[in-house]
Amino acid sequence: MRKIDKTKILSTHYKSWEEPLEGNLQNHPDYKSSKIRKEHYIDIVMNLLHNQQGLCGYTEMRLCPLELLGENYWNEGRYVNRNAEVKGQLDHFDPLLKINKGWIWDNFFFIDTDVNTKVKGKLEVDAIMKPDSPDYSEDQFLNYDIENHIFFANTELEKGTQDRVNAMILTLGINFGPVIDLRKEYLRDKLAMKKFGLYYEVNQFPTAFKMCSAQINNTN
Repeated sequence: MRKIDKTKILSTHYKSWEEPLEGNLQNHPDYKSSKIRKEHYIDIVMNLLHNQQGLCGYTEMRLCPLELLGENYWNEGRYVNRNAEVKGQLDHFDPLLKINKGWIWDNFFFIDTDVNTKVKGKLEVDAIMKPDSPDYSEDQFLNYDIENHIFFANTELEKGTQDRVNAMILTLGINFGPVIDLRKEYLRDKLAMKKFGLYYEVNQFPTAFKMCSAQINNTN
């Protein structure tokens, strides 16, 4: 899971609505409100996907082609294709904030549907692994097991921090079984192409690929 920069705001129509709520310390309208969802949902989703480069915020699976994320798709602060179909769901990183702060930008990521419904759900979270946190760094917190294709906490961290990181790896579905299977198959092909000098593009799982490549280079 790589660091995500969410400071690029293209959906300014939504943000100009959300910021006064936060500035005035107001509770948000019900997250399930059909009126609010119709007004802002797709703008939030597509802005997140733009910032996440079309990948799941946690697993880095591809959820949307880059072709749908160009800045030309926004007009007057709104995403123009109101019926855009993408895989995944809008996730509240801290589910407790969904009650009174259900539309806050800071708490949103767009993630794989199965990860959201079958793994993360309403589990308690630790902000140490919030991917847009100023203190988060994949290189500082994570290692990768190239044989089993799973992430684990950097063993150079103190034991308590390792435990926190490993707990959040499970909570965020980063090592969810189907994700491991897809990641393993995808990286096997890309690493083989790299090994034999063939042209390749990595359009999902970039952190795992980076760490695999580093390990291979260090053994050569």
